[in-house]
Amino acid sequence: MSELAMPQSLRLRAPKEDGQALLVPPLADEASWVQQNVALRRSYDYDIHGCSLAEMAEEARHTLLQTARHYTSRYLELPATPIDDDAPVILVGHQPELVHTGVWFKNFVLSQLAKRSSAHAVHILCDNDAVGQASIPVPGGLLDTPHITSVGLDRPTAAVAYQQRSVIDAEQFRSFGDRVAAAIRPLIPAPLIQKMWPWAVEAMEHGENLGQSIAQARHRLEAEWGLSTLEVPLGQLCCHSPARRLTLHLLDHAERFRTIHNESLADFRTYNRIRSHTHPVPALTKSDSLTEVPFWIWTQAAPTRRPLFVRRPADQLHLTDRASLHVSLDLDPDGELQVAESQLNEMETRGISIRPRALITTLMARLLWGDVFIHGIGGAKYDELTDAIVRRFFAIQPPAYLVATLTAMLPLARPAVRPEDVRRIDQLVRQLRYHHESHVPITPETDHLIEQKRFWTRTDIRAEKRRQRHHEIERINLALQPFLAKRRQQLFQERAQLRAMLKSASILNSREYAFCLFPESFLRQRLLDSVTVHGM
Repeated sequence: MSELAMPQSLRLRAPKEDGQALLVPPLADEASWVQQNVALRRSYDYDIHGCSLAEMAEEARHTLLQTARHYTSRYLELPATPIDDDAPVILVGHQPELVHTGVWFKNFVLSQLAKRSSAHAVHILCDNDAVGQASIPVPGGLLDTPHITSVGLDRPTAAVAYQQRSVIDAEQFRSFGDRVAAAIRPLIPAPLIQKMWPWAVEAMEHGENLGQSIAQARHRLEAEWGLSTLEVPLGQLCCHSPARRLTLHLLDHAERFRTIHNESLADFRTYNRIRSHTHPVPALTKSDSLTEVPFWIWTQAAPTRRPLFVRRPADQLHLTDRASLHVSLDLDPDGELQVAESQLNEMETRGISIRPRALITTLMARLLWGDVFIHGIGGAKYDELTDAIVRRFFAIQPPAYLVATLTAMLPLARPAVRPEDVRRIDQLVRQLRYHHESHVPITPETDHLIEQKRFWTRTDIRAEKRRQRHHEIERINLALQPFLAKRRQQLFQERAQLRAMLKSASILNSREYAFCLFPESFLRQRLLDSVTVHGM
């Protein structure tokens, strides 16, 4: 089997039916595979400038838990218990945004799996990702004529990382919950947003940025529902020594990493029959003596993320965005990283941030900070590529990950219609045009016309008579048309109704709506029941 052919994610599909969950591998024997990952982590002997990856991971996990407890205690009361460094660490990670229920389901799996495994549960807020639209789609209107309204959280700005994105328009942010509730009220009288949004406003007023305000409101809701997890922004973890040292190691081996990354990416595309040159990620480039590395760089003054490039002269790393930013790090001839690490920290105090891109984010999460990572379907598929890179670059077996998602639709009376219903009507309309004889009422006149058509269609006609046959069939078809007018009109009306129902269904049947649009009692029961039914 190809090293890219990970059985757990080859044929993953989001469940189609409302209420169905997907969990791979099965959770009934979670203790065995969690412990297998723990044993695997402790075996990592890859050398990173005098320190094994296993030793670095021990330090990274302790730092993760300390940082996550400190961050979470800013808005949640935590039990005053010491950190158990020997307990496994289970992770999820996502952008701090209003996610759909299938994404949110991972947090419920995280909490329950950690409880059953006596493990720590941590959600990493991926604030290295760029903020997209500061709005969410909200369905409204009546059941038979619904529509979508885009409701904004904040004033639009240039795309920057969540870490850099503060709330621009405080009044728009404050009113977001009320505006969402008003938009969806004809369909959902009491959406969850009404309960959780005051917590987001409170966080904003305490100085939290856009993403953290949203995430803290969600996390407080989870705690009220009985989940027990910690949260931490990725940006904080990236400033600690283990992440700094792994970053420097990848920068120091930029050319070898670029070669392995691009070879693994090519294999991934071939195996999955992907023709796009940008999916799932672009290849890393090389221009003159500059090698692209899978990191972003930005500054406080110019917060737009830019790709990072590195040049490696003797005992130095020159870093640049190939625009206006140029910095140098000093490498110790004996391979020590303390000086370069200190310089990275000093850069951070000057407002220069270096953060991993998506694949390196999960690579760090799985090799440094956690023992089990819970992916959605998209992340699971992309991490087949990460696994190939880990095997080739570090020469180790990557830890297994869990895949979890749920399909939940708004609790509404949705039209029972499918696209094939419209196609069936289209086929009937076509038959009325070209095969009238199967549908016209039988009368002496129609019976005579049908017999004439049968004569022309069944008789072997000489070449010189074929034009005449064509004209005769056209004449007969035209003569039969008036007998089908009523049936044709009925089909047109039925097709118009079905198309309207399909349009309504496409709005009402979506699994992509933010979890905060659901009624609390419905969604809470749906999520808690789902983790119970699937062996939790």
